[in-house]
Amino acid sequence: MYSTRSIVFNAATFVPGVTAIPAVRDYLARRDKGTGGTISARYCYSVWLRHLVKAAESGLDTRPQVIAELGPGDSLGTGIAALLSGASKYYALDFISHVTAERNIQVLHELAELFGQRADIPDEAEFPDVFPKLKSYRFPEQLITNRAVNISDTRIREIEAALHGASQAGVVQLRAPWLDATVIEDGTIDMLFSQAVLEHVDELSEAYNAMRRWLKPGAFMSHVVDFRCHGCAAEWNGHWSYSDLKWALIRGKRSWHLNREPLSTHMRLLDKEGFRTLCKETVTRPSTLEASHLATRFTNLTPADLVTSGVFLLAVKQR
Repeated sequence: MYSTRSIVFNAATFVPGVTAIPAVRDYLARRDKGTGGTISARYCYSVWLRHLVKAAESGLDTRPQVIAELGPGDSLGTGIAALLSGASKYYALDFISHVTAERNIQVLHELAELFGQRADIPDEAEFPDVFPKLKSYRFPEQLITNRAVNISDTRIREIEAALHGASQAGVVQLRAPWLDATVIEDGTIDMLFSQAVLEHVDELSEAYNAMRRWLKPGAFMSHVVDFRCHGCAAEWNGHWSYSDLKWALIRGKRSWHLNREPLSTHMRLLDKEGFRTLCKETVTRPSTLEASHLATRFTNLTPADLVTSGVFLLAVKQR
């Protein structure tokens, strides 16, 4: 839960000159350092293979050539895992670039070792909070053939070179900031995915429109969305009880935070953009919030919204 000190420092960012005060400056530097996400190769391996397995369960093509990831954060490892298992090009789309070549090259070599071993997918015993859950965590031999896995020295060097110049042409292309539909040519992406990112996108309607434009007809996207308060309230959904003014003070002038949009917003935008939802797996938690506790803008939350703390969405572009 956010401390009073944190709220005061975040609110102070609206006052000219305050960010020059050493204590405030140091707090903001710690707050905005990276994304707080993991750069573990095993985590990235697990996330990529989970998205791939779920796509297969819905009858989708699990050999996407051009993929894009929203919000890779501190590591491009999930996209690198895709490149080692058959993809030809990876777009990393972020609001601010947090990555370093050296860190990602280390992850690349660890991922190559995992694929070389045909290691099983790290499960909930190792990553209990990672979603979606799978029926089996065995290495998906039927999806990733020996021909698809490419961990040759030539492939490793190619990815390393791209990581050193990730914003240039190559198998890895970094786009930051990304929320401009022109950063990728329309109709060129086979698969687009994100892991606990869409809850941080302020311009959510524009994001869904851009994703529809980037995807080829019949291509798909795969998203995990976390609706929890991320530590800013005593209850997991307590952020829906904050007025817009209080939320503005909690956020301060940070570039990104929670958008506080519930599941129903995502379903409405999927429908608006003409996506066909193939899979919607929700994580639910009891809610102690009553209607009288909700801020004005959230009084229209559905009963399902109030208890949905996360969702895995798989959707296909129809037009």
